[in-house]
Order: sequence, then C-alpha cells, then structure tokens
Amino acid sequence: MAPSCVTYKPKIITGNFGYVLEDVPHLCDYIPNLPTFPNPLQDNPAYSVVKQYFVHVDDTVPQKIVVHKDSPRGVHFRRAGPRQKVYFEPDEVEAAIVTCGGLCPGLNTVIRELVCGLFHMYGVKKVLGIDGGYRGFYARNTVNLTPKNVNDIHKRGGTILGTSRGGHDTTKIVDHIQDRGINQVYIIGGDGTQKGASLIYEV
Repeated sequence: MAPSCVTYKPKIITGNFGYVLEDVPHLCDYIPNLPTFPNPLQDNPAYSVVKQYFVHVDDTVPQKIVVHKDSPRGVHFRRAGPRQKVYFEPDEVEAAIVTCGGLCPGLNTVIRELVCGLFHMYGVKKVLGIDGGYRGFYARNTVNLTPKNVNDIHKRGGTILGTSRGGHDTTKIVDHIQDRGINQVYIIGGDGTQKGASLIYEV
C-alpha cells in the first residue's frame, strides 16, 4: 500500500543583496548520499556538443528580468536543463508517460520527443504509455512505447495514449506505480493535471 501523504514546504534559500531562491525538492532531500552517475549524453557522439551546455547546479533564473539598480536581486528559480551527473542508471529505469485532461495541439509530439529522448539520448529502453489518463494507472491499460511505434505520431491529432478528465485516485495510482516497478513518471497536462501530479509526488 502507498504510504501516508506528507506535504513538504517549499525550500527557500537566501543569499546576498536580497537574493531569494524558491527551490524545488530534490531526491537527495529524501535519500542522503544518493549515488550519481555520468550523464549518458557525454558518451553519445550524436550529442557530444551538449557537454558545452550542461547546467551548473547553482544556475538560477530570475523571476523579474528588469529591476532597478538599487533594488534587491529578488526571487529566483532553479534552472532546468541537462546536468553533468544523473541519479539513475539507464538500464534500471522503468518510465511511464500519461496524458490527462482535455486535448490540445502537440500532445503526440511531446510523447514522441520523450520516448526518443529517453531511448536515444539516455539509453532508457523500458517506456510504458498509460492509456486513458490517470485512471489508466489502476485500470492497468498500458502500451510499450519505442521510437519505432511513435515515429510518425506527431503527424496525427489528439494523443495516441488517450486522455480523460478526473479519475485521480492517488492511492490506487501510487500503488500501481510501485507494483509495476515504475521509477520515472512523465505526466502531461494542464493546471489540474499538475495538481494531481503534485499529490502523487507528496505520497
């Protein structure tokens, strides 16, 4: 069974000259001394240029681009992008992708890029598609996703995984994730979907 839901407060880090970082939780917050591994992109000839663009762990992005010269530096957020070290071994990853909520243009493109990126850039070979939105987790509706079967889905409308509104039973979803051995979940959707994703994270 899934553990009890625990809500974590946002991490606020302050620095000189009014610098404030509204940080996001990190795996190391819950698993101290978590081992790291070299980013597989470093050994991939097709993506060797990425080495020049790895994001430093201390890179942040300001909330306000324009400020007065005498104003505090203000709120910053952690910068997204590939890091030089990762916290997973590619052959140990069991990834899942789900689309939830209403339809919008580009959903199949997002699915395709996730699958191709996981396979070709990071060497991940096990990617499940969850069919029919959140309820697909506990209905056990899944499809194996590979670069071959998502090759031309960006030319189609809708989402090949199907979608639905509602169906968010957090305990059932988390139990299914654990039972399946899924350790990476990619949830695609709008505001309501991301609220659901936050609940899954908190459990």
